[in-house]
Amino acid sequence: MSTTTPTPAGTLPAPGPAGDGPQPPPVVVGADGSECGLRAVRWAAEEAVRRDAPLRIVHATPHLGHRGVAGSPAGDLPRARGATAQAYTLARHTVPSLEISTEVVPGEPVQALLHAAEDAQLVVLGIATTGAADEMVLASVAQKVAARSPRPVVVVPRSRPGGTGSRPHVAVLGLGEREDDEPVAVFAAEEALRADRPLLVLHTRADDGGAWAADSSRWAERWPDLRATHTAVPGPTGGRVLAAACPTPLLAMSAGHGGLLHRPMDGLHRWLLRHCTSPMAFVPPVHRVTGKEPREEIIAVG
Repeated sequence: MSTTTPTPAGTLPAPGPAGDGPQPPPVVVGADGSECGLRAVRWAAEEAVRRDAPLRIVHATPHLGHRGVAGSPAGDLPRARGATAQAYTLARHTVPSLEISTEVVPGEPVQALLHAAEDAQLVVLGIATTGAADEMVLASVAQKVAARSPRPVVVVPRSRPGGTGSRPHVAVLGLGEREDDEPVAVFAAEEALRADRPLLVLHTRADDGGAWAADSSRWAERWPDLRATHTAVPGPTGGRVLAAACPTPLLAMSAGHGGLLHRPMDGLHRWLLRHCTSPMAFVPPVHRVTGKEPREEIIAVG
């Protein structure tokens, strides 16, 4: 069940891409009406136009369809429509030519966004953490979605003081299995090329075992137009990663394989979500896309 929020009066959705070819998958952004949610909508609109993709604004509410006092509509639906209408207006002002759709769906936000991710090429979410030690004891929506999404998830923080100027995009390799480095490298390289930015590649694994991602000449062969530099950050901590990378227009890394105590993300990822003030892209590990379990998980259950 879903309901599409009407576009603001006097406007029409922008036309779709020209031609008879199939429409590319959308960029999906979660809208909750908050300041950080609207920041994510703006980022997603700019990214959608870079990808020549439509933007799909999704708001999930668990009580959609429930009745209020004396059979009146529950208050969630008007609030949800207001949130998506506000997000639509911001996206339209950000990129007037963008094709935009809005949708209010029933259910918990995490499940609704994971379902939307299946037909998307990218999911964008806002996060309001401030670095306090007691934050994210219970996993946020952004953390849960990034830890389970079959598509890359970009998390846009509440604030990003100062501009990034001409600073590069950043790819962090080595935060997962070796096979997880390639999808991070591909995602980061393509993002940097779309944005016409250089790329800084941080190598956090001391021994890359001859992997192609550790060889700068192989990068040049694969992406001849990419301006890439490589820096080693062995024994990475959150502070070392941020010191080497930020501020940046986008920090890309593997989403990892989860932490202890059934936490959805590794400790380093959770720390970065609390403290990083730049947008972060979490690229799903290979096993999540292919269905092949990683080695550590097989050992853990066997």
